[in-house]
Amino acid sequence: MVKQKTVIEAVVVSGIGVHSGDPASVCIKPAPADSGIRFVRTDLPGMPEVVTRPEAVHSTAQATVLGGDGFTIATTEHCLAALAGFEIDNAVVEVDGGELPIGDGSAQPWIDALQKAGSAEQDAPREFIVITERIVYGDDETFAELTPHDGLRISCSIAFSHRRIGDQSLTLDVNPQSFRREIGPARTFGFLKDRERAKAMGIGLGASLDNTVVLDDAGILNVGGLRFPDEFVRHKMLDALGDLAVLGKPLRGHLQARRSGHELMQGLVRKIAASPGSFRRETFEELPGDGRRQQA
Repeated sequence: MVKQKTVIEAVVVSGIGVHSGDPASVCIKPAPADSGIRFVRTDLPGMPEVVTRPEAVHSTAQATVLGGDGFTIATTEHCLAALAGFEIDNAVVEVDGGELPIGDGSAQPWIDALQKAGSAEQDAPREFIVITERIVYGDDETFAELTPHDGLRISCSIAFSHRRIGDQSLTLDVNPQSFRREIGPARTFGFLKDRERAKAMGIGLGASLDNTVVLDDAGILNVGGLRFPDEFVRHKMLDALGDLAVLGKPLRGHLQARRSGHELMQGLVRKIAASPGSFRRETFEELPGDGRRQQA
């Protein structure tokens, strides 16, 4: 039986929020089986909490923001992507502030923390959302589509007029190894020309060359350049994985996303939740498609 997992030890990730610019600290702790990924605002009276699920999404402006009655927790996507990439089903994510730390702009700080924390199987089967029929959200130019697949496969494509980005496409089968090597290290990116407008809107106040790949008209400003030639589309893949994690269950299907963003992906998540005839919930003795696998 494929079982649920949680972390073994509590681990801390600290830094600043990319949008607020405020100090931010997170402690990821073990959690019981069937409890999901639970975010807790430890800096607020009563320590309000929210379980990761589609109805918990508060907004998608520049980040995936979860919320509950009178509180929000911003920029959850990289943490959620790492937990999904490491196949962690249950954890308590204690947040001292309104936004998670951005680290270096990728999921690498979360990867390092989760490797340190370790993981352990729990005495409960892991339930998957298995896509059985096509689900699509968007239009011909900008869309996210799910079709049946024996595993989790993500295909992303982006198109930017900037000469250092242009058209990029990538398809990867997602598992803990590919996440750590191919997806997690990809950093967020932005354009220098947008900096003042963003700050006037109260976003990107903590953005810098330490946590963002920044492009001007001539090229990339970061010393050392890119981690991958196609780092931009890989980061879009990272964000898409974090947004899919809002479903609250691991997904088996093929995501094809063109020019995706948080708003588009959360639109797809809502459509999945509203389309029970297009998926089934299954547990497995061994997962088909990667050498371990048969339906329970």
